[in-house]
Amino acid sequence: MPSILERAEQLYAALDAEEIDGFLALCADDVEVRYPADGALPYGGQWHGRDGVAAFLEAHDAAEEILLFEHGPMISDGDTVIALGTFAGRAKASGREWSTRFAHVLTFTGDGLRSWEAFFDTAAALAAR
Repeated sequence: MPSILERAEQLYAALDAEEIDGFLALCADDVEVRYPADGALPYGGQWHGRDGVAAFLEAHDAAEEILLFEHGPMISDGDTVIALGTFAGRAKASGREWSTRFAHVLTFTGDGLRSWEAFFDTAAALAAR
């Protein structure tokens, strides 16, 4: 079985390649995604299960064009990985670009990704809308 850091790398590689089915296959049945700005950003809030995560990814894609998504250092402890990175995007509604540093907290079970929680500059995302 891959290490916890290798599993996180697999998730990011699937996202980078836009392999949504491959990404979802790396998730546990009861996966949960938590993004800030619930009700303010179309992809903000809690998303449950593989269908919910697919809907989250669709909402994100409908709202923003990703110009840059790079994770940097990753730190693991037990079943959790913290990844730091940089995101730059363009709001599709306005055409305005924005960028932020982010932190992701990824928690794994034997079945795959159990939770993905994101922290980033939501004010920058909202200003670009």
